[in-house]
This record gives sequence, structure tokens and C-alpha cells, in this order.
Amino acid sequence: SNLRFADDTTLIAASQEELVAPLNVLEQYSAAYGLGINCNKTKVIIVDREHDNHREIKSIGRCEVVKSFVYLGSLIDNSGSCENEIRRRIQQTQVAMTKLTKIWRDHNITKP
Repeated sequence: SNLRFADDTTLIAASQEELVAPLNVLEQYSAAYGLGINCNKTKVIIVDREHDNHREIKSIGRCEVVKSFVYLGSLIDNSGSCENEIRRRIQQTQVAMTKLTKIWRDHNITKP
């Protein structure tokens, strides 16, 4: 499965072997337009419940393997759990609500 938004492309595969074919297609079509995969900007995440996230992905080269990243506003981590995303959203909400405290306490603001 492939997701494309603006300049972000996400390749999703169940195994390293499954990742090779779409990666090769991406490289082939990109090269046809004079584009390439920039390993300095490319991130790889291995979602694995057994936490074996140090495997080398030969087809990616020297791209950085990360434990988590934010994609389209959602935190994706290597555990496959959404627990950290839920905590992050709660924290964002608390920060937003705290910023409103001064407004709520202002006695100069009244209901119409």
C-alpha cells in the first residue's frame, strides 16, 4: 500500500521482501524525472511487536531507522500501539486548555 501527500511518500509492507518491489518502482519512476531518494531526509520505521527494530534493511541503504515519527499529525511508533499517540493528544489538549485559563479568568469578558 502506498500513501502520497504533497512531498511525503509512505511505503507500507508486511516484510522486507514486500518492501523491495514498491521501493524499486519508486526509485525507477523518480529517476525518470531526475529525482532520487534523499537518505538524509528519509526515515525508516519497523513496527514489530517483538521490538526487533535493529534489523538492517538492505534495500534502503543508510537511511536512518527511527523509533517513532509524526506523519500527517499522528504519532507512529515502532511498538504498533496507539498508547503514545493518545498520551500526546491529551498533552496537546492540556496545553491548549492552559493557554485559555487567562481568558476564562478575565472578569472584563461577559456573556452578551
